[in-house]
Amino acid sequence: MKKNLTYEQLEAKVTLLEKKLKQSDRLINTSVKDYHFLQTLGNTIPTPIYFKDAQGIYRSCNDSFADIIFGVSKDQIMNHSLFDLAQYIPAELAPGYYAKDQYLFENPGKQVYQASVNCADGLVRIYVFHKATVHDKKNNVVGIVGVMLDVTELENQKLALQEKSQQLEVHSETDPLTGLHNRRKFNDIFANNLSIAKRQTRLLNFAIIDVDNFKNYNDTYGHVAGDNALILLSRFLQKRLLRADDYIFRLGGEEFGLLFYSDDEVSAREFANNIRQGVESLAIDHIQNENHELLTISLGIVTIKHKTKSISTIYEQADNLMYRAKNSGRNRILSLVI
Repeated sequence: MKKNLTYEQLEAKVTLLEKKLKQSDRLINTSVKDYHFLQTLGNTIPTPIYFKDAQGIYRSCNDSFADIIFGVSKDQIMNHSLFDLAQYIPAELAPGYYAKDQYLFENPGKQVYQASVNCADGLVRIYVFHKATVHDKKNNVVGIVGVMLDVTELENQKLALQEKSQQLEVHSETDPLTGLHNRRKFNDIFANNLSIAKRQTRLLNFAIIDVDNFKNYNDTYGHVAGDNALILLSRFLQKRLLRADDYIFRLGGEEFGLLFYSDDEVSAREFANNIRQGVESLAIDHIQNENHELLTISLGIVTIKHKTKSISTIYEQADNLMYRAKNSGRNRILSLVI
């Protein structure tokens, strides 16, 4: 038989219940405050944030996610999957996003990747997705939380910087007047081709070209005309070098360099002589070019058979030949096999 409680016992029990109710109220109030705080915090953050359950259904998101990504209210997103929101997520993109989620569900932890996203305002933005699995007390995966960081401006700046860097690299290796490779690029390409030539049966040839009496040309026609003549000459040379491993350089002033392959020294000389004749056939007036009265060039060409020769030796030999050609009457070509 159950014993009746005394008045004092009943009063003590009521007091205990009241105390527990007050504690419960405080916990509820604290929880409500924490919830509102977290909700306000999430909605204040300009970065899109979302939560999906283990079935891939959106269960929560902040205002930024709803506004920027979908352009609708959160109520229109909640309780829907990627495939339920086809009017907002392109059909070709949804399977990719789904596959990323599934991989994370199967391999719990964190996931970071970058992707382009078609946003509600019609712009395509680049986001870095930071995602992590959410676990219950038994460590079962119950969903995925995702944070999307907009890196569009950063990526655009990186791209612009890369393009600028590439432009600077091109400019550092290009002659600004003619657009030809400059002396710096010549040093790199010559060394590389000399190394390649050691493994080939074809012969590497190097020629130095110098415009005859070019100082007189500038004095007579002016420096603008002189620049135009060099541009015209460079274009002509470029048209004559048709193979991928033929190179033309502006070495400085009115001096150019040719680097090309041939089967033998005879064909190399013929090729260089055709260039000499072609420049003369351009018929650029040069009344101060003695005995010619047209713009002409002199060439010194070295055919490299002994491929252990140094670049400096080859260059010096070609340079000497070029000056001998000029001293022997100009509009000439002298060649040598080394």
